[in-house]
Amino acid sequence: MSVIVIEPGFWTTVQDAGVPGRREWGVPPGGAFDLGSAELANALAGNRPDAAVLEFTLRGGVYEALGSLGGAIAGATIEATLAGLDGISRSIRTPCSFSLHAGDRLVLGRTLDGARAYLAVRGGFQTATRLGSRSSEHPLRRGDFLRTRESLIPARYPVDLPPIEPTAEPFRVVRGPDAPAGDLARFWRSGEFRVGSRSNRMGLRLEGPALEVMSPPDRLSAPVAPGAIQVAGGQLIVLGVAAGTMGGYPHVAHVASADMDRLAQLRPGDLIGFRPVSLPDARSLDREARQERRSRLLRIGSLAGDLRSAAVPRPEAARV
Repeated sequence: MSVIVIEPGFWTTVQDAGVPGRREWGVPPGGAFDLGSAELANALAGNRPDAAVLEFTLRGGVYEALGSLGGAIAGATIEATLAGLDGISRSIRTPCSFSLHAGDRLVLGRTLDGARAYLAVRGGFQTATRLGSRSSEHPLRRGDFLRTRESLIPARYPVDLPPIEPTAEPFRVVRGPDAPAGDLARFWRSGEFRVGSRSNRMGLRLEGPALEVMSPPDRLSAPVAPGAIQVAGGQLIVLGVAAGTMGGYPHVAHVASADMDRLAQLRPGDLIGFRPVSLPDARSLDREARQERRSRLLRIGSLAGDLRSAAVPRPEAARV
C-alpha cells in the first residue's frame, strides 16, 4: 500500500527519531525538529514513538491514499480536509486520528499557530533507511510514492494537550563556552529578537540587539549541538537538529533541551526573548519535560493500543 504525493507543500520531509550517537563521525542527529509532536502523532496512530512521520513546514500539501490508510496529525494546528473519492469533503481539527479509503485525499493547508505539523500513519512510513534511520533532509516531490501498511483506525481527538505557543515564554538558556566575561543577563533581557526569513532545520537566524564577541581570525572550529547559540556579525544564530557537528562562530549560550520543541515551532517574523538559567535548573527542566511527555504518550498510546489493521466501518469520533 502506498500514498502518492499530489502536492508536497512548502518543505515536507520524512523524519523519525534521527541518528543519535554518530556525531563523532560528523553525522548530525537530524530527526523530527519538534520531537514531542512527532511522538504524539505516532501515539495517536498506535505506533512506536520513533516511527517515521512526515514533517510539514508552514504548509502541508495534498496526499492521496491508494488503499485503506489510518493516520494521525499533531503539532502546529493545520488546515486539514479529508476529500473523499465520492466527492464529499469534511474538515477536521487537529490533533486527531482519522482514516482514508482508496482514492481519498488528505488536503493540508497552512499551519496556524506554529511552523511544523506531523503526519503519522499506522506502522510508519516505510521509506529507505540510512544509518538505521528513515530521516531525510530531502523534501518530497510531486509524484513521490510513500510505502505504507494497509490500516484503518478510529477518529480520536485528544484533549488537555498543552497549546502550541512558541513565543509565549522566554527561551531558557545556559551559558556557553565562548560567552564573553561578565554578566550576560542584561543582554538577554535587553529586548526582543525577530526570527529571520533565512531560518530552517539547520538553524534560526535572529535579528535584534547586537552582541559583540571577540573572535580571533585563526579560531578553530569546535563541537556544537542542536540548541547552540552562536554569534555571527553581532547577530545570533540558534542551531537546529540538522546543523553540522562543528562550528566556527563563538558559542555564547545554549537553549535548554526542555525548550527545543518550542524552538521548532517558531515562524519567520516571530518575536522571542531569552532568560538565563543555571545548568542544574536546565537539567531539572529536562527531567520534568520528559516525565510529562512520557505520561501523556502512555495515556494516549494505551487508548490507541486497540487499533487493528483489519478494515472497519467509517468510525465515529472519540475523545482521548
